[in-house]
Amino acid sequence: MIPNHYILREGLFRAYNLKRVISSSTMCKSLTPYMLALGPVVMMAGFFIWPVGDNEFGQAALDSLIAADDNMFYLSGLLAATGTLMIFGGLFLLSQDLMANSGKMERDMLMMSRIGFMFAFTVFYLFFAMSLEANFLVKEGDDHLTDEENNALALDLINLSNHIWYSLPIAWGTALLLLGVSAVRTVAPKEPMEWAYALPAVAGLGMITMLWHDNDAAFFFAMFCAMPIGILMLTGHLKDTGADSD
Repeated sequence: MIPNHYILREGLFRAYNLKRVISSSTMCKSLTPYMLALGPVVMMAGFFIWPVGDNEFGQAALDSLIAADDNMFYLSGLLAATGTLMIFGGLFLLSQDLMANSGKMERDMLMMSRIGFMFAFTVFYLFFAMSLEANFLVKEGDDHLTDEENNALALDLINLSNHIWYSLPIAWGTALLLLGVSAVRTVAPKEPMEWAYALPAVAGLGMITMLWHDNDAAFFFAMFCAMPIGILMLTGHLKDTGADSD
C-alpha cells in the first residue's frame, strides 16, 4: 500500500508543474491576440446599445438626442470607443510584430498600412467626440449661446459626424489590404490555418467596394476580419507573432 504522504507529495508536485506550464503559457502571450479577439465584440456591443439613430437628420436627430438616456449614451460611447481602440491597436501591434521577420518591401507595406489605420481610428474618435458635444449642446448648452444657436450647432455636429464615414473605404480598406498582403508574404502559409492572415486583405477589398455600393456587410467584415487571427493565436493554432520565446 502506497503511503498517504507519498500520494500527497506526488499530487502537490504535479499541481505545481501544471501551474508553471499555465503561467508560462500566459506570460508568453503578447497583447496582440487578446485585442484582435476581443476588440470587435466590445465595439459591436457599444454600437448595439447606441441610443441615437444613425439615419436621422434635422429635427428628428435632435429629438432622438434629447430622448436618449445620458447613462446609456456614455456607456455605449465608452464601449464603442474602447472596442475601436482595441481593434486598431491590435492591428497596429500585429503589423509591428510581423515586421520582425518581414523583408524590406513587406515592412514598407506595413508602415503604409499604419497610416491608414491611424486615419480610420481618428475618424471613429471624431464621431464619438462630435456626438458627445452635440449631446451636451442640446441638453445643457453653452451659456454664451441661445437655445436656437445651441441646437443649430448641435445639428451641424450631428450632420458632420454622419458624413465623415466615406473616407473609411479608402483609409481602412487600403490599410487592411496592405496588411493582409504583407502578412501573407511574410508568413508564407504552409498550413491551412495560416491563411487566416489573408482575411484582412479580403476585407480591405470589400471596404473599397463601398465606394460604389453602400454595403454594411463589408463594414462588419472589416470589423471582425482579424478576430480569427487572434482566436487562433490564443488557441495555439497560430504562432503569437509578438510573444516572448520560451
